[in-house]
Amino acid sequence: MLKLSSFFIANLALLLPGLIFHRPLLADTTDPGGLIQPFDAPVCYMETGDGRILDLSHLCRTQPAAPTSRCISGADGMALSQVNYNGNSLIGQVSNRTCVPVQLVRVNYQVLDNQGNPIDNGFIYAEPTIVPPGTTASFEGIVVPGVEVNVTHVEWSNTEASDNGF
Repeated sequence: MLKLSSFFIANLALLLPGLIFHRPLLADTTDPGGLIQPFDAPVCYMETGDGRILDLSHLCRTQPAAPTSRCISGADGMALSQVNYNGNSLIGQVSNRTCVPVQLVRVNYQVLDNQGNPIDNGFIYAEPTIVPPGTTASFEGIVVPGVEVNVTHVEWSNTEASDNGF
């Protein structure tokens, strides 16, 4: 019984300010069904000087967005992000923008000295080993200290057929 009354009191405390200070919001005064319920939030609206909310959805209709996920093949099929070199290790993420699962994603890098000359190169495998389309894998590895590390390219094996890779 104590739990039920505590639940009731907690919910009443949350709802009480809304009940005391609530004022109705009108969407369109010419439309008798235009009353906006307190929990309805129109996407396209205007607030008048006297505090009324007018629903302008009929003016703000938008066309459906074109699909943004397009399959990318070749070298641009794997996108790098959040790449960071801290003097000791190279970390980052690589996103699969192809339409097929890829495996054994290998991030190739080059370490440069203070004159910009290459002093080492290597690669780091990303995890997980298999990266489905639209997902991201992470890579992290210890590298030879240098002034700068540049990722030169990303290689991978297509799990269905060889698209890019080794």
